[in-house]
Amino acid sequence: MRIVHAPMGHVGTVAGLGRWMVPPADRAGPASIRRTMSDLRPASAARRPETARPRTADEHQHDEPDIVIDPPTPAELDAMQRHLACLPVHSGATAAWEAALGALIVRQDGAGPSGNYAAMPRWKAQAWHPTLNRVTQLVRRTGSWPSLMVSDERDLPPRLGDALQRVGWHAVQRETVLWVGRASVIAHLDPRMRIEAVQARSVDAHEAVEREIFGLPQEMASDRRAAIATALRTGSLRAFVVRVDDEPVAVARLSQGEGVAGIYAVGVRQPWRGQGYGTLLTTIATRAGMAIGNRVVWLSVEDGNDVARHVYEKLHFREAFTWARWLATPE
Repeated sequence: MRIVHAPMGHVGTVAGLGRWMVPPADRAGPASIRRTMSDLRPASAARRPETARPRTADEHQHDEPDIVIDPPTPAELDAMQRHLACLPVHSGATAAWEAALGALIVRQDGAGPSGNYAAMPRWKAQAWHPTLNRVTQLVRRTGSWPSLMVSDERDLPPRLGDALQRVGWHAVQRETVLWVGRASVIAHLDPRMRIEAVQARSVDAHEAVEREIFGLPQEMASDRRAAIATALRTGSLRAFVVRVDDEPVAVARLSQGEGVAGIYAVGVRQPWRGQGYGTLLTTIATRAGMAIGNRVVWLSVEDGNDVARHVYEKLHFREAFTWARWLATPE
């Protein structure tokens, strides 16, 4: 058999010869020397290496081994609840435990009930109503509508929400806090996509994207930018943005608490929703939270948002506790 060198770039027909090929004249030779590509295929089907990154998050979902993670301890649940209540600090609010009121008091000028409220009440069953009245008066003096963040599973007295309803308060927001103790694998990424950690120089642009996604008022932009910059500088906050063809399409925040990390402000701009960018950022933020030493990462999802709840459960998030925001009746 005569073998000649093929032109540069031509791939030969015989495995192991690289750019060498068998000339056409020899292909009609004895059967003992005729080999085709089908002859060279392995007997078993080709498999992707086990270490290969999955093409999609759904593909990986069925391959992950069952891993038993201990649920959050009582101390970790307390830290998660306190962390949740204090998240407005990253937007310029203050938060402090008021022993005389038996609650965490959050204040932010001009933010309304979402930035001015009491949380984590630890009230005696016989004295909860007078204490509630003192909290109500305190908040009214700031010019804001009295608001209380309550978890029936964790706050005291038990089933405080039912008691609030009986005295005329109204629940305007209900959410469930979910926790995870493991990080999912990130699927293959679109080569047009880039994931960035927000730096001091990009705070203004990041804040503008958040404001667009969540419909926040322009008049709060300056205070928000200053608060984000401070939180990034102190290390209490990390923020992420996904860019496609250099255009920002999705954002998320990761806040560092007391031994736990919280994911919040996950949002996708309207034209890019439903394409997995929120799931991607949640996974990235989870991995970042665990990489810096947190055993538990948590987030809060609004009751009734079944689509988001399904996504988080696929990422192994499980229920920790529920909470509601209650508003007082008008004077």
